[in-house]
Amino acid sequence: MTRRYILKNLTLVIVFVAIVNLMASVFHWYYLVWWFDMPMHFLGGVSVFYLSALVLLPKLQQVSNRRFLFKSILGALFLGVLWEALELFLHIRYGSPDFILLDSISDVFFDLAGAFVGAFCLASALNTHTKEQM
Repeated sequence: MTRRYILKNLTLVIVFVAIVNLMASVFHWYYLVWWFDMPMHFLGGVSVFYLSALVLLPKLQQVSNRRFLFKSILGALFLGVLWEALELFLHIRYGSPDFILLDSISDVFFDLAGAFVGAFCLASALNTHTKEQM
């Protein structure tokens, strides 16, 4: 049940992000709407959380649900920080795109917020699944 739930949500989020990103590229929303990357980072945080959870799922039998969710959140945070480090590297190396520290901090917080929402949804599903087994 858990693996199927994670795969379903991961697929839905990735497809939704891909469609919205395609529309954003066509209609130039990243340039026209200053806050547009905020919900995109939020959705990215959700998807990376589910990806981290999927990778850590085989270890779920060995650790508690709380530790599993915490490690999945850390995985999403790590990839969010790594992405911002890549943006900084590209800015230093090639001068583009413009690197703004406050924007990067905001992006990481939105990644983390998305990961927490994903964790809340998965925790609810895990609790429901546990109660159904009783």
